[in-house]
Amino acid sequence: MSKLSPALNAYVIVMSVFLVAPIVVVVIAAFTSGEFITFPPQSFSLRWFDKVIGDPEFIAPLWNSIRLGTCATVVASVLAVPAAVALVRGDLPGRRLIEGFLLAPLSLPTIILAVGLLFFTAQIGLGASFTSLLIGHVVIVIPYVLRTVLGVYMSANHETEDAARVLGANPLQTFWYVTLPTIRPGILAGGIFAFLMSFDEVAVSILLSNTDTTPLPVSILSYLVYNYDPSVAAISTIQIAIVILVLLILERVFGIRNVMFASR
Repeated sequence: MSKLSPALNAYVIVMSVFLVAPIVVVVIAAFTSGEFITFPPQSFSLRWFDKVIGDPEFIAPLWNSIRLGTCATVVASVLAVPAAVALVRGDLPGRRLIEGFLLAPLSLPTIILAVGLLFFTAQIGLGASFTSLLIGHVVIVIPYVLRTVLGVYMSANHETEDAARVLGANPLQTFWYVTLPTIRPGILAGGIFAFLMSFDEVAVSILLSNTDTTPLPVSILSYLVYNYDPSVAAISTIQIAIVILVLLILERVFGIRNVMFASR
């Protein structure tokens, strides 16, 4: 095993560089003072950050993405948690089929889901609106919450729930004081994945958004059609910083160890 360690370490290093290098290039290019994206920059400046921060074409979609990602994560969690509890503890006929149906968005191309949602929302009279956009994002992200909660809850000790019921707790009290703390790691992990996926979703956002609800990825793509200046690198760097900030806050408040191992 020791003979494979250097090769394994080299593989991990190469893959890490391969994954991180494009992000590093974008971040460094955002600080260029030139008129076009170049790497490495000839000189450094914050001019493009000043431009995008004062440009409603980027800031309004950024807030739309944050609001949409937060709402989609909350709604997906509210829907996924009871479904996971029912799938694990309930005596449901066709449980595997129900679970496969709820996880189906993971295996379908998002463009197919987007087209289907476009026709569905048009048929029920929603059209291109924030509500239809939220429905589309919930459909996309709910499997991430469901999958993580299922994984945590299946491996949990269910005898504590039975003990709580024997000691007189009603179903709501049992869920709030016993089940919910047990599955909290799955909810937090799934919520992180859900927010990040919603924050970066393109296909559904293009077809279901309008001029008032345009998310940031759609705004960036639209801007790139006619422009190739470092503004895109600057707003992408801000987007990366927001994601890192969210992860740091979660680490500060809950801790990675608590999130991953609290139920063990």
